[in-house]
Amino acid sequence: MESLINIGIIVTYLMVGFATIATLAFGVKKMIQNNKDANKTLYTIGGLLIICALAYFLSSSEVLNSYEKYEITSTVSKRVGMGLNMFYLLGIGAVGAILYTEFLKVFSK
Repeated sequence: MESLINIGIIVTYLMVGFATIATLAFGVKKMIQNNKDANKTLYTIGGLLIICALAYFLSSSEVLNSYEKYEITSTVSKRVGMGLNMFYLLGIGAVGAILYTEFLKVFSK
């Protein structure tokens, strides 16, 4: 039974890998065909990397005493904090973008 589970996990990894490669290949192909869209894509990726760096520098590497029994290191704590900060920053940005467009619609009429 365990060998079937292992085979299933390997097949899943292969499918996810193939889907990732296919997605990247189609994205690169589309960028090569249209340079204007390529600039937008690069700006978006750059903005996401800036938010990632900002979230990393805002996160704390402090480990609470109650979590030491789970063998949490300061590096793991910093990465988890970065993930939470990115979630918060991107969530606030999404809500802000929605509010901005809705207010533009209301006040432009």
